[in-house]
Amino acid sequence: MSAEQKQALFDNTARALAGVSTPIQRLHIEHCTKADPEYGSGVLQALAAHKQP
Repeated sequence: MSAEQKQALFDNTARALAGVSTPIQRLHIEHCTKADPEYGSGVLQALAAHKQP
């Protein structure tokens, strides 16, 4: 995947997680990290960016 495609994946995943509780978000990020550490990190960063006002 290109860098742009990866970022789109991170952002899409973060948007999908926006409406769920923090424990579920953490669990999903843990699973993403197990699948690919870069994926987990990217989702975590994107989620933090989406939470900022």
